[in-house]
This record gives sequence, structure tokens and C-alpha cells, in this order.
Amino acid sequence: MSDQVILGISNTHHYRFTIVNLTETAKEPMFLHSLNKEMSVFLSKTMMGALFLAEMTKNQQKVSIQWKDESNKQALAYSDRYGKMKSVAYSANHEEGDIRNEFILGQGIMKVIRWDYESDTYQSYTNLIEDTFEANFIKYLTESEQIRAMVGMDVVPFDFPGNDFSAKGIFFEALPEATEESFIFLRSKINSLITKESFWTLNIDQILETLEKEIGSPLEVLSKESPEFLCDCSRHKVADIIASLGEQEANSIIDEMGKIEITCEFCRTAYQFDSFDVEKFFKQ
Repeated sequence: MSDQVILGISNTHHYRFTIVNLTETAKEPMFLHSLNKEMSVFLSKTMMGALFLAEMTKNQQKVSIQWKDESNKQALAYSDRYGKMKSVAYSANHEEGDIRNEFILGQGIMKVIRWDYESDTYQSYTNLIEDTFEANFIKYLTESEQIRAMVGMDVVPFDFPGNDFSAKGIFFEALPEATEESFIFLRSKINSLITKESFWTLNIDQILETLEKEIGSPLEVLSKESPEFLCDCSRHKVADIIASLGEQEANSIIDEMGKIEITCEFCRTAYQFDSFDVEKFFKQ
């Protein structure tokens, strides 16, 4: 079954919501980069976070989340509101018994960037705390966006033979009309659901139905999209990188290595250029 993201609104409480099943999309970078169990969880949640933020933006905007803690554990994920995503993560080795081995981030920085083709880039930051990705994500929204929100994420990593990987999440964002009473009510209802293991075994439509029953009011679906891992690298973009080196430096690499090879950080596609390619770049 393909992944799906549902965007909707609670007219009763004035909240926007997003529900996502990102299982297959999150598997691709996990296998591409041979991530361990810990980083598979962190990257999947980072991808969901980028998607949730992208759902808050205008149609043509893209969003990235990048974080790095003091142990050099780091992740980077891009998404647009339609769920076209790319991502990469790098693990860190902790001693046995370190709390950060149990899906806890260390201290560091989380950076969020928004941009589109016709406006300036917008960047914002928050300091990481030693807590879950979800806690840091809410911290970012509260401090940098002044948004009241609730998030639930569940990632089941490949832990033993036969175990099925799964990545699902829900996100509720307060609209300007939302009241304090609605926030308290929804937070209590949503928190009671996301702590139940059985809730995350449901498919995305069943999650929507269960949320409606728990909240006691309808949730209007505005759109449904199909997320996918889609790297936007190309030979032309990589050629621009080589051109930025300058002709002398590019030819120096050719003389030493016989070719220039650049591998995409996200999809691991390798692009090779020889002396004829380099000569053509600079003639153009």
C-alpha cells in the first residue's frame, strides 16, 4: 500500500490537522544510507516534521529541517506540501547505556528553512534539549513560530527478523480563532490516543475515524496526497557545482584523478565528468 497524507480542519475547535503514513517513503533513505535503528527513527520523524511544516505553508513553498547534536548525530529532510521529500542522516556512536541510544536527542541546534521560487528564504532556529524529537519539534513551534500545536509520531524500526517497519504521525495546529479551552481539550484527547500502541496499528483512515470519535466532532478532510522520496538532483545541477570551482581547479582535479565524480548526498547517484565535459562547461 502506498503512503498517504491527509490534510483537514476541525471547524468546531479551529485547528488544522495532518495525518500521515510515511512508511514506504521513510524506508528509502533508511536503506540508501544503511541507517541503524536509532537513526531510522530519528530521520523518519524529521521527515514527518518537515512534511507537517510544509502543510502549513503556501503551495509552492518547500521546507527543510536540519538538526545536529553535540555528538555529531544529525539529520536533514526536505518536503513540499504534496509530500515530495528527500532526506539524509548521519549516526553517532554512544557508549552502551547512554540515554541518547533510546531515541533521545542531545543538545545542539535545529534549523528550519522555508523558501519558494519568488520570495526570500526564511530561516529560524531553536536550541535542542535532551529529549525526544517530538518535544524538540513542539519547542521549535512554540519559540520560533508562536504556534500552539500537538504532535504524535510512532516509528517502529526493524528491530528483529520479521518485524515490519512503520512510520505514522498526526499533527494539530491552532488557527487564530482557537481558544485556550479547545487547546486543553484537544491536548488531553490526543495525548490519550498517541500513548496507545493499538492506535498506531490502525491505517490512516481508521486513525481519522478514531480521532473524530475521541474528539466528539467531525474532522473535515481538505486534501489527500501521496508522499514519496523524490530527489531533485540532476547532471545539470552537478555541472553548476563544477563550474563554481573555476576552470583551473576543475582541470587540476581531472589531471590528478582522471575524472571528476560527485555523488548526491541524498539519493547516492554518482555523476562523472571527464576532460571533454569540463572543457564544454567553461566554453559555454
